[in-house]
Amino acid sequence: MKNIKRLTAVVLLFAMVFTVLTANTFAAETQPDNQTQVIADAEYMDSVRDLIRQKYSGVIPEDALNKATTFKAMFDTLDDYSAFYDVNEINTVLGALSGSVEGVGIQVEQAENDKYITVLKVYKNSPAWKAGVLSGDKIAEVDGKSVAGQSLDTVVSKVKGTVGTKVKLGLIRQGAKKIMTLEMPREQIDIPTVHYELRGNIGYILIDTFSNNTYSGVDEALEYFDSKKITRLVLDLRNNPGGYVDQAVLVAKRFVPKGLITKLDYKDETEMDQSYYSSLTKLKYKLTVLVNEYSASASEIFTGAVKDTDAGVIIGNKTFGKAKVQTFFPILNKEAFIALNQDNEVKTVNGYDFGYPFEDQLSGYGKMTVGLYYTPSGECIDLKGIEPDVKVKDNEVTADNIPVNFLEPTTITVKPALGTQYMDVFYAECILKLLNYKVDKPDITLDSKTFEAIKKFQKDNKLYSYGVLDFSTQKLLNSKLQVLKQTKDPVYAKAALLLKN
Repeated sequence: MKNIKRLTAVVLLFAMVFTVLTANTFAAETQPDNQTQVIADAEYMDSVRDLIRQKYSGVIPEDALNKATTFKAMFDTLDDYSAFYDVNEINTVLGALSGSVEGVGIQVEQAENDKYITVLKVYKNSPAWKAGVLSGDKIAEVDGKSVAGQSLDTVVSKVKGTVGTKVKLGLIRQGAKKIMTLEMPREQIDIPTVHYELRGNIGYILIDTFSNNTYSGVDEALEYFDSKKITRLVLDLRNNPGGYVDQAVLVAKRFVPKGLITKLDYKDETEMDQSYYSSLTKLKYKLTVLVNEYSASASEIFTGAVKDTDAGVIIGNKTFGKAKVQTFFPILNKEAFIALNQDNEVKTVNGYDFGYPFEDQLSGYGKMTVGLYYTPSGECIDLKGIEPDVKVKDNEVTADNIPVNFLEPTTITVKPALGTQYMDVFYAECILKLLNYKVDKPDITLDSKTFEAIKKFQKDNKLYSYGVLDFSTQKLLNSKLQVLKQTKDPVYAKAALLLKN
């Protein structure tokens, strides 16, 4: 049996992050064999409803809740941030929040009418990266067996596996005549949520989400900037949907002066409200924070704390406005419910009431809105958002609607030529489009139009003009991207201007 660690962290995440999940349902037996079974089933399902009534912060639609016959249906009667996940789905959900996944370190896609899965991205220093896997490789075999024609989920499940075991990938590489077989170990792969770079005398930090590894990433960035004696910072929270409260608080403690950061007010009167404080006695950095309408939840905790305490200047558009707090609750399966509650007058389906439940004792986890948070000034920003100190509209994006601040540089690991498919082609096409070269909607294929655009770019910059995305061309494109991020991003440009004054 596998013991499930208690999910004590409070989650604040914009709902859209989980829309890609397809939730399975757990249904109670509907044809009991006898009256005792009928009573047991009713007690079991009613216990879930009682948990919802005790913990849920919001208006409960009693009629819909009482009519619901599955856990998924019960949680679906609540707000958009509440949901039920079975024991398999919860690992995917928490993996997204933890900032790490089990596997070999690749991002893949399945193009329409393609019988093979294509590697889009290889994470640096991952087992796949060390083994020599490249973006553009197609997965033809897993452990010597063909996966041609199999679905994306099926192939991914075969590549993933227990940490410490090994997997052999049979890869079709562009230009190679035979399948290339590479062996690599499966590991816990850290997916960075913090990206930082030095822009002149300004330190730039982009936070994707507040996952388990976010504070360590910010700490690393600040250590680097401190070594360069950089005290002017831009912290970019645009499109950050939220995440763990404790991570947002830990990051806030590096910037917010001594005092309250946020207060969590729970609906359940038996639950003690929580207040988080900073002990910082002297501000070290001149800070600007970039936000937009997709900055939500935990990112608004950080933003609200900075604004209310005058720890920095908030720049951009009004934030999303979500002050609702979610917590995961382990839901016992029926057998465990009966066994663990046999001596209890008041029966409960909440696994936390029995300590640390085992995986085989659970039906899954219910994620539920349990309260609201408040900024240091006592304001609840739910449905209102946070107005920036300086309003600046994001208006420079690529043809694929990717904000320029999110564009990645080419990896300088391959030399794409006409007709080849690599993720670096997508990055290069985005950069070329922003530089006003004629390319179609960015994708991973180096087509004839992109080939001509590369030739023109090479000629304009006194490089050998032959249309191949070679390393010299990629390095120059990357340097151009650095300039574009500072000149084609009006929100960042405003922050940089304010920091100079």
